[in-house]
Amino acid sequence: MARPQDDIRNVALVGHGHSGKTALLDAIAFHTKLVTRLGSTADGSSISNTEPEERDRKQTLSAHAFRIPVGAVRLNVIDTPGHPDFVAEAISAMDVVETACLVVNATTGLTFHARQLWKHAATRGCGRAVVVTHLDHDNTSFDKIVAELRAAFGHAVVPVTYPNATGGQFKSVHAVTHNEGPDATKYHDMIEEDEAEVDDTLMEHYLEQGHLAPDEFEQNLRRAVARGKLVPVFAVCPNRGLGLEQFCEFVQMHFPSPTCFGPRGASKPDSDVPTELVEPDDGPFAAKVWKIVSDPYVGRLTYLRCFRGSLKKDQTIADVRSGKVLKVAHLLEVHGKDTKEVGAIGTGDLFAVSKIEDLALGDTVTAENGKLQFDRPKYPEPTYSRHIWPKARGDEQKIGHAVEKLAIEDPTLHHSRDKETGEFLLTGMSPIHLEVQFHRLHRRHQVDVDHGPPTIPYRETITARSEGHHRHKKQTGGRGQFAEVYLRVAPRQHGEGFEFKDSVVGGSIPRQFIPEVEKGARKFMARGALAGFPVVDVQVEVHDGKFHDVDSDQLSFQIAGEAAVRDGFAKARPILLEPIMDVTIQVPERFTGDVAGNLSSSRGRMSGMETQEGLQTITAQCPLASMLDYSTQLRSITAGEGSFAMKFSHYEAVPPNLQAEIVHKRRAIVEQHHAAH
Repeated sequence: MARPQDDIRNVALVGHGHSGKTALLDAIAFHTKLVTRLGSTADGSSISNTEPEERDRKQTLSAHAFRIPVGAVRLNVIDTPGHPDFVAEAISAMDVVETACLVVNATTGLTFHARQLWKHAATRGCGRAVVVTHLDHDNTSFDKIVAELRAAFGHAVVPVTYPNATGGQFKSVHAVTHNEGPDATKYHDMIEEDEAEVDDTLMEHYLEQGHLAPDEFEQNLRRAVARGKLVPVFAVCPNRGLGLEQFCEFVQMHFPSPTCFGPRGASKPDSDVPTELVEPDDGPFAAKVWKIVSDPYVGRLTYLRCFRGSLKKDQTIADVRSGKVLKVAHLLEVHGKDTKEVGAIGTGDLFAVSKIEDLALGDTVTAENGKLQFDRPKYPEPTYSRHIWPKARGDEQKIGHAVEKLAIEDPTLHHSRDKETGEFLLTGMSPIHLEVQFHRLHRRHQVDVDHGPPTIPYRETITARSEGHHRHKKQTGGRGQFAEVYLRVAPRQHGEGFEFKDSVVGGSIPRQFIPEVEKGARKFMARGALAGFPVVDVQVEVHDGKFHDVDSDQLSFQIAGEAAVRDGFAKARPILLEPIMDVTIQVPERFTGDVAGNLSSSRGRMSGMETQEGLQTITAQCPLASMLDYSTQLRSITAGEGSFAMKFSHYEAVPPNLQAEIVHKRRAIVEQHHAAH
């Protein structure tokens, strides 16, 4: 039976790595007597770290949803990864909850990643709260953290619980709403001031009376959190159980429910512009896909959030993206790795359906006549690519299918076949991100891969004019082969491509063979001669030749044309061109000098810098060759606090001192490949 939506609290725990999100979840489960033993990430007993990769690494790598009874309400809580490489899971979770709860470690303070998560929560329109952990460690100060939070996020950030640290030790927690401790009045007044901004009537009362009546204060706390006017801060020590009771009470009483939160924006299926608001009421069913898991034993599980109406088992729904009508044979409640079949779900519920293969991440599903779609969250573009191939022969077919299944789950995992090199490329956020995916390939799909850096798509061109000539003659008894071609090669402007000119006069090459000379020239262009890369921006002009009445044929002129271009190319001062990328880097200001120094040593050229909210945005142009491992370099320089994005800009000549080395390496690889085959 679906629970009344006012009794539901949907919360995503987000934050930087090792901030204590999973510890908080374990502590809530223990405090509410959902489990009999306090779980721990360190010994693998946490209720959240359900995947082998998570237990091995002792960190959360996927979003996990849990149903926890807290007093009279049900808390649907999603624990998300803190590692920035797995941020897609946190973005997806924040898309389907009313409150994003940022967990901050008092020993490390507010990190770059935490700030980015805060921005995502604001973009999604979530109510926000902050839980400060590790306050029982040496040299930590709750007041200092609160000051840092208020400086970063504004005056809406106010403690609603704070440590009782008499004698310098964190012993218990005071609740502002119960008027406890020496700072209760100060914090209460700050909360009132923020709360009064919820609407004009409340603000009038506040200005007239100088305070809010107790019932007004109590009734409007939830609205203030839902609208972002108040960001409650909690002091919690999960492993010692300090502050949990006060936190759970506030969640129950004052975190927004789906009803309190209000409508969500949606658009018509053929538009990206929000044109209607979806009220959380009993209208036609509307839900959104926020997570997909392909389990080799259970099959595909699709996680959804119901924003309107209800759904019963065996009903049909429509996928707005594909237009397909789907029957829901299995309707599931999800609690970590456990699922339970239910007969119906209602507005505000997080639930799952199994064995429906057609749904994709971000899809809107509705009652069959529903004509709306929720917007899709924006995920960061992955920037770290590897060329992968199966260790075992015969796994070539399996590898594509298995990678596709992983990519359906993770919007920051892209895969493609490079048309030029034939390499199968897997692109993720970093080496760690891909390493976890390789483990999943092995565990779930029994596919093991080797990997290496992708081949950089260099180009070849010429910088001078020259003449090319080739005489092709082959006599093997009977009819032979004969063709002779004279031509000129000349460089063209960047981006003008290949041009073939026919300047033959007097029939020295018969008309029917001219297209074959061009075909030979194009064959050479596709493969090049310097290092086996395609040739660009060259004009080939054939002007003379010879033929034989009997021995000349199409193939002979194709061979002669290709060889004549090769001859001319070698004499026309050939060079390598490399792809140059437009790069945008975001780092905290204090790392600007180190990042700039690293860019210049990597042949990068900075083109602009802009500072906003303590973040430096650097724009630059860099060779792709120096960006293949940049995610690792940036992480090392900024202690994991930097991010970057890049896109192709143009091709430029490789510096002469590097060209010989690249050509030498490339020829060695080509020879090795030929020897192997």
